[in-house]
Amino acid sequence: MTVVLCSSCFERTGGVKTIVKSVLSATGLMVLALFLATARLVVTTTGGAVRAGAAALPRCRDTQLAITGVEAPGAAVTAGWVVRYKNVTATACTLTGYPNIVGVNFVTGKSFAAAHRRNGYIGGWQRSYSGEPKPLPTVVLRAQSGVASSMVEYLGASPAPSCPIVTSLWVNVPGGTRPFVLKVSTLVCGQFNANPIVPGTAGWAN
Repeated sequence: MTVVLCSSCFERTGGVKTIVKSVLSATGLMVLALFLATARLVVTTTGGAVRAGAAALPRCRDTQLAITGVEAPGAAVTAGWVVRYKNVTATACTLTGYPNIVGVNFVTGKSFAAAHRRNGYIGGWQRSYSGEPKPLPTVVLRAQSGVASSMVEYLGASPAPSCPIVTSLWVNVPGGTRPFVLKVSTLVCGQFNANPIVPGTAGWAN
């Protein structure tokens, strides 16, 4: 299942009106507070040199992006979602660092902030062959068509009798001012992690 939500269309689509109404509820306000608090804690950097062309481009704004989510192929008990970021404007821009992601269940009111992790079992930014950490990439999103991605991964099974169900992912891009909301339905049994934004559409890169 693929879900699409663009920030500029946030209040024009019928499906999102339901989300807007939910946000106005007590549960939604608590989730928004957690989301904003998580976003304030994170400062991202490439940690190294960036190509001159990329360095001259502005950071992607929320209004330039459409975000989609697709379930990722799992590995053993690890499951995940690939989040894709597409530039839908006539101006090229860049993304770098970690998205801030909160998993929400609007039925129970529970929410879970994803920890930042460079790489995991099914996604992320892989180490160099020498084993040393590489600087996080600055991904250029070309006008109208450029796409980057990141992986959200977690344990999708557990010996425990029950695991919380996440019904939506709130995704905030680095430097963003408002979340995108992706509808999902998945069990999150632990190790809820957000990997950095990387080139391509797979949610992982070397």
